[in-house]
Amino acid sequence: MFEPVQPVFWLAFAGLSFGFLGLMALLYAENQNSQHRARLRRANGTARHLDTAQGTSAAGLWARCGAGLRRIILGIGERLSIVLGSEARETAQELASAGYRGRDALLIFAFMKTVLPLATLVLGLGWLILTRPLDLGLLIPVAVVIAAALGLSKGVDMFIDAQRKARLEKIRLAFPDMLELLVITAEAGLGPQPGLHRVAHELSATHPELGRDVLQLVSEMTMTNDRRSAYDSFNARIPLPEISVFTQTLDQSDRYGTPFSRAMRTLMDEQRSNRMTAIEEKAARLPVIMTIPLIFCIMPAVFVVLVGPAVLSVIDNILSGG
Repeated sequence: MFEPVQPVFWLAFAGLSFGFLGLMALLYAENQNSQHRARLRRANGTARHLDTAQGTSAAGLWARCGAGLRRIILGIGERLSIVLGSEARETAQELASAGYRGRDALLIFAFMKTVLPLATLVLGLGWLILTRPLDLGLLIPVAVVIAAALGLSKGVDMFIDAQRKARLEKIRLAFPDMLELLVITAEAGLGPQPGLHRVAHELSATHPELGRDVLQLVSEMTMTNDRRSAYDSFNARIPLPEISVFTQTLDQSDRYGTPFSRAMRTLMDEQRSNRMTAIEEKAARLPVIMTIPLIFCIMPAVFVVLVGPAVLSVIDNILSGG
């Protein structure tokens, strides 16, 4: 009775196992990337006085296992990254906007995108061939195996897309706070680069996603001395209209000599106006949204209150024979 469920069970188990291994490697790569960012913050003088003993104590058996697993996955991913072809640059940008900016993020993505579905397909079909007779009844289990492989391939994209949307939403909410701080630093006499450096230091506690990107922007401006390319890289990491306008404002301020404080204040006023417009749009949609609960929740109760006494009176008259 339960025999047809077994191939699906083992197929799901194998897929989850491979997914778990790939996720461990991706988290390990992100941990290494965070350590690189911490060293970069210490080099820029923005590192806080944190207890580093806790970070060093984690280097043990789990670290060695993670390093070995990461080497295996990166070796396979490096051989399979050519599958992405001309989409490699766009995929790397999407991974960067999702928060995975490590040098090995693309290789791990290629591994999870190709090896997991192929392994699921091969293991599933092999299990079906070994455990079931070759007849027409095999079509449905084969279709289930193929659907599971396609689901794993699509699941990686869905996970990255969800991470990307969540991160961009956090940055969108934190962007007005960054503009407020930039206006304060500009009116205090700081220029664009020192002001961004100070704002990145302040944002690291409340909005770490935006703070890390701003800190990386400052680091690129300092090391490369090419502000235009740093602005383009910052805009590519955070593909938001607000960030695009912000980088254009910074570029125009550098190119045409526009006062930095005036440019930031103008941009802040524009963002305030856009936020107020968005709030007004949400408020204007409330009557339409309230129509459904009004019809299905409030109106039945009102109908019972108004019509209920008359119905009860009619029922009493019928029962009393009046």
